[in-house]
Amino acid sequence: MSFPEWRGETPTTIAKLFVFYHEYVKVLYAYVQTENALPQEMLFEINAAFDHLSRIWIYKEEESAAVSKAYSHLKRSCLDVFKLRVKQARSQYDELLAIDTSGIDNGKFDQQLHKLWAEIKTKATTARREEGKPGDDALHAFDIWQDVMVLCIKLQTQFFGHLRLPWAKRNASRIIWRDRFTRWAESSALTLTIYWFVRPEQVNPSFVLMVVIL
Repeated sequence: MSFPEWRGETPTTIAKLFVFYHEYVKVLYAYVQTENALPQEMLFEINAAFDHLSRIWIYKEEESAAVSKAYSHLKRSCLDVFKLRVKQARSQYDELLAIDTSGIDNGKFDQQLHKLWAEIKTKATTARREEGKPGDDALHAFDIWQDVMVLCIKLQTQFFGHLRLPWAKRNASRIIWRDRFTRWAESSALTLTIYWFVRPEQVNPSFVLMVVIL
């Protein structure tokens, strides 16, 4: 996903507000739609934003005031997507932990992955704290959450989508089967050894075959 970071100034007109809506909010909306995970809260915030815009004509509210309130609701709608993206990143991180990736990039893959996830956790925690602070509708947490989103996308593209990850998965599968074969061979050898010393008269070709099969 190409993520269009928003660092623009607060819009004061409807025209500028719709630049933010089309170039940013709709991109995030389309993203969660493709993931089939559209947060209901996002729809509530978008509805509230357009309700404020309607008051310009219905109640003759000043345009800049209505736009400012609508802008706050649109930014809040983005926060829901950011938080959803963190959950997905956590799931991807856990999936990577279940795979032996120590052989990728001479161990640098694991080191950089853990460092990146630690940064995501730290920034997400900071963003949640900012959300709880009293203040105006500027949503101080927005920029921090936006940085978290960028990091989550980095985790997906550079780590979860790493070109050598399929190799690591195949290698892990080979190791599992090798370990299973080793345990089976050790178990069979131990059983035969015990019977060889305890009841050697039972150790014949048929008995050996039965132990191997079992």
